[in-house]
Amino acid sequence: MRNTVLVYATRWGATTETAQEIIRVIKEKFNIDIDLVNLKDKSTKNPDVTPYDNVILGVSVAKFRWAKEGKIFLKKNRQKLAGKKLFVFVSSGGAGDAYKEGDLVKYEQLQKKWIDSTLAKFNLNFTSRKALGGRYVGSFADRGDNRDWGIIREWAEEIGRIISSGN
Repeated sequence: MRNTVLVYATRWGATTETAQEIIRVIKEKFNIDIDLVNLKDKSTKNPDVTPYDNVILGVSVAKFRWAKEGKIFLKKNRQKLAGKKLFVFVSSGGAGDAYKEGDLVKYEQLQKKWIDSTLAKFNLNFTSRKALGGRYVGSFADRGDNRDWGIIREWAEEIGRIISSGN
């Protein structure tokens, strides 16, 4: 079984767009269908991940915090996720800035802070993870959208190769 679901929690839409692009790339290049679940949608906010072998989780990070729905999802599903391939991305303006500026040390620190440390709290490991840029709003709106679509597509291809290989 190679069933895959991408669950996400967005604040201002950047995570939604990123999730849609990841699915598009994986479907086109690897012919893998992926179910998409918005954790903020009341009808799907507690999805059953039991039938899936692969779970991609995308979460918005703003004001130094994960979108709460992402942490709720991990808490409710930590036992079910333990035996699955878990791919995690965060939409983070800070990580996008660090990557764009070539500060790979800061970028890696933010990946560890936003992904590794959060998963460790739930005793979960990841198969692959990526901190991707985001879109600024409010008082930071002048900083714009710092997502790198090339990096997003490369990571989607990595996921597709892993899922296709069955390893």
